[in-house]
Amino acid sequence: MAQDGMQLQNMCKKWHESFKEYTQRWRDLTTQVARPMVEREMITMMVDTLPLFYYEKLVGYVPSSFADLVFAGERIEVGLKRGKFDYVSSTSTNA
Repeated sequence: MAQDGMQLQNMCKKWHESFKEYTQRWRDLTTQVARPMVEREMITMMVDTLPLFYYEKLVGYVPSSFADLVFAGERIEVGLKRGKFDYVSSTSTNA
């Protein structure tokens, strides 16, 4: 059980996980934190755990809900798979 947010802050997306799978795993762990987290706090902390490429795309984005963040991340993931981005960090899909 995660007693505080440290375990959440130290999580990483696995290379084989989809964005949605990672956010679900991350969100499930938030229910185990001793102090309930507000949605804005979850969004900020979640973005901070993302691989560099996702972080660069989402850091300035201010979603109205965690679900909006997941949707945006999934769109980035689809763009990566379709080769829609000129720049792809070496850590973007392998982290």
